[in-house]
Amino acid sequence: MRLIPKKRSKYLEYISLRLIEEFLSIIPRPIALKVGESVGAILYLTGLYRRTALRNMEHIGLWDKQQIEKNLQGLYRNIGRYATDFLRRSKKLPPYQIINFELVEAAMSEGKGLIVLLAHYGNWELLAEVFGRAVNDLNVIAKPMKNELVDKWLGKKRSRSAVKTIYTKEALRKMLEVIKRNGIIAILIDQHAGRHGTMVPFLGREANTVRTVAGIARKTDCSVLAISAVMDDKDNSYNIILEKPAKPDLHDKSEEECIAEYQRIHNEVISEWIRKDPQHWFGWFHKRFRGTINYS
Repeated sequence: MRLIPKKRSKYLEYISLRLIEEFLSIIPRPIALKVGESVGAILYLTGLYRRTALRNMEHIGLWDKQQIEKNLQGLYRNIGRYATDFLRRSKKLPPYQIINFELVEAAMSEGKGLIVLLAHYGNWELLAEVFGRAVNDLNVIAKPMKNELVDKWLGKKRSRSAVKTIYTKEALRKMLEVIKRNGIIAILIDQHAGRHGTMVPFLGREANTVRTVAGIARKTDCSVLAISAVMDDKDNSYNIILEKPAKPDLHDKSEEECIAEYQRIHNEVISEWIRKDPQHWFGWFHKRFRGTINYS
């Protein structure tokens, strides 16, 4: 039976991915990272998604043209390096140190469940591998990939670290179940949320922000932590940093105002990461500020 073009392209995409995975896995990590860095530099020269990233940086207004260009170059270089570590198969994780792990232990001891805030910042997939081995009942919220072969491959990578995937279609109910049994949920909150979001400041500009985390935190009073994993340029190790967002002041606020306050605080934590190291946030490639700026 002949494959239809769409199905054939999915197989080609999957096979290409596995071949790249195999190549990067058999060469030493320092060389693989250099390869990834070079691929990132080539992508920068091709201009892939560059217009979107440029428009986002200009919209934020934090840097002049020269610094924006430097940020863009570093951004493409880093996406190649992080993608390399993500694709490599190895029983041994890259070198890393966890800062403030005691915050996880303290949160779990409260028995109210824990939501971990993630962004497309640094190597967010590495966090699943690290913490899947270090904690119990870790669940990640994810959208299914358009290519079901790639989706299965990604699911297997996560499950090897005892991480369970909850797909967005069934997310709310299952998230509440996890919180009720004092489990952990990790969720990315830095993309345009569409009809499921509301406008809240992000990097100093209004952006459509997911409400799910804020709503659950408000409803259950669960613990909330934020976490990032950034590669050190000097030795290629990772600094995995946990931090506890401020507790919102909900006095004399309506339900809608309470949720907005949670959203604002959570957005500000991630915004601080990006202001400090803009070359590690891959949300620049997303249309984060859709509806407020023109991406055409």
